[in-house]
Amino acid sequence: MSYFKKSCLWGAASGTALLCALASVGTAHASGFQVRETSGTLQGSSFAGMTTLSTDASTMSYNPGTVGQYKETSYSAGITVIRPVAKATNTVATNGARTVIAQTGGGYKDMAQDAAVPNAHAVWKLNDQINLGVSITAPWGLVTDNDSDFAGRFFGTTSKIKTVNIKPVVAYRFDNGLSIGAGPQIQRFEAALSKAVPSLGGAVAEGNSTIEGDDIGYGWTAGMNWEVTKATRVGLSYISEVEHKLKGDITFDNAAKNLATPYTDRDANAKITTPESIAFGISHDLSDKWTVMGDVQWTNWNSVGDLVFNYSGLINSASTATGSTTENYQWGTSWFGALGARYQYDEKWSFTGGVAYDETPIQTRNRNVRLPDSDRYWVSFGATYKAADWADVTLGYTHIFADEARVDHASSLVGNYAADYEAKVDIIALQANFKF
Repeated sequence: MSYFKKSCLWGAASGTALLCALASVGTAHASGFQVRETSGTLQGSSFAGMTTLSTDASTMSYNPGTVGQYKETSYSAGITVIRPVAKATNTVATNGARTVIAQTGGGYKDMAQDAAVPNAHAVWKLNDQINLGVSITAPWGLVTDNDSDFAGRFFGTTSKIKTVNIKPVVAYRFDNGLSIGAGPQIQRFEAALSKAVPSLGGAVAEGNSTIEGDDIGYGWTAGMNWEVTKATRVGLSYISEVEHKLKGDITFDNAAKNLATPYTDRDANAKITTPESIAFGISHDLSDKWTVMGDVQWTNWNSVGDLVFNYSGLINSASTATGSTTENYQWGTSWFGALGARYQYDEKWSFTGGVAYDETPIQTRNRNVRLPDSDRYWVSFGATYKAADWADVTLGYTHIFADEARVDHASSLVGNYAADYEAKVDIIALQANFKF
């Protein structure tokens, strides 16, 4: 290996360590609180080909079965910039027994936050049949932030979910073109949820609360990728759920601690489970230049039910019911489907395009201000430039259109809040790929 290649490999390894640190800095949500953005290469095709392609190491993130198909040791590192917009309109809010939030008409500024999401992947060629892979991504995330005077503040203001997921994979390739791969998931999950709290006695007044917690959980993943012919591949993968037992605390600002019925900081714990998913796909080379891809993925969001926070004592002595609190979610299952194509223009340039449908797991009756999610429609384009036989760079772009989403909360204590949410997302992904 030349000195220059060694320098690039050293830089890539150093970049992996940096990406691991950055992965916990900022994330954003796709359908549900999934962050699909794990590959700039797949970004350009709306993730069509996520179970079948092995063009570079980043395409292994959704199917460990593809790891066995890599012909060389490969490394990939990338960064995706996500710019979502979500605004409330047609707001109607009425006072509760302990709150003043009345409002008719109008709306609020963009509640969604921009994010930069890194990823890193590597595949090592051990011998003709066995490969080892590692994928580092941030598959789940959410960052939303509402104004302090937001009429729905008693149902949620700031919401943050951050994850780092490490997937080591061992894959075996049979002589008939079938590759199978499997490995564990090691996942760090961190959450922080804020909202306003009312006085439970005396004059009508309010303060603010924040509950935080984190945990490391474990799961597994398995998949197969079969090169049925030189032109056709099929892929199937499974990613397990990961259960987290979050431990942290709930804290209150001075306003909440100085109410007629003051709130008290406590230790807190809660359970949350990230969902399992199954994906299937087919890709076919129409010619030396054209490849078409199609994938579907089913995600079992039933794991996200009622989120119960248990405290080390009463958070407000005015009510014996404040030893725990519950946020109701009750999500269902959802489907993601993508169709795309890849065009090899010449030895240096290739281009991709794709469309996708991303179904929300949230029904209107369960939608809340923390995540006013709705069905989404993707349009993507990408370009790859081969700078050398062992290095290329890919740029992918996606625009996501979202259906209007209705949020409708009702509480006799803190009042009623209803609004229509309009959303869209722009995504730009950059991926650097190396082969040795």
